[in-house]
Amino acid sequence: MTSGIVALTATGIAIVLLIFGKQGRLLTACSFIAGLAVVPFLAPYTVAGVRALGSATFDGTAALVAVVASGWVVFELKDAGTRKLTPWIALLVPCLWLAASGPFIGIYEFVAGGLDSAEQFTTEFNVNDY
Repeated sequence: MTSGIVALTATGIAIVLLIFGKQGRLLTACSFIAGLAVVPFLAPYTVAGVRALGSATFDGTAALVAVVASGWVVFELKDAGTRKLTPWIALLVPCLWLAASGPFIGIYEFVAGGLDSAEQFTTEFNVNDY
């Protein structure tokens, strides 16, 4: 709940700053936080797209784009974030991180499946059975 409120506040501040034509670190940081808030909603679609395009070339390209975008945002925060494209890139960076995690999605699903089966075992475990 608190993270949702923080994300909505950051999104509102970013929208107000864009309306008034302001640039800078605050707009970049608010855009990045708003991007983090969007990731849970876009995750199913991004994961499905990563699975559909599952190849080494796509994984490498997605990782490269995510690294370049992250570097752009970091260097723009250092230089006061005055380029017009920076807030939009900051908004997309968390989604790019998710797309770049293609090889790790299978590992995550394997671990999540193991945790689900362990949870099922512990809920069905009864000491009196032994």
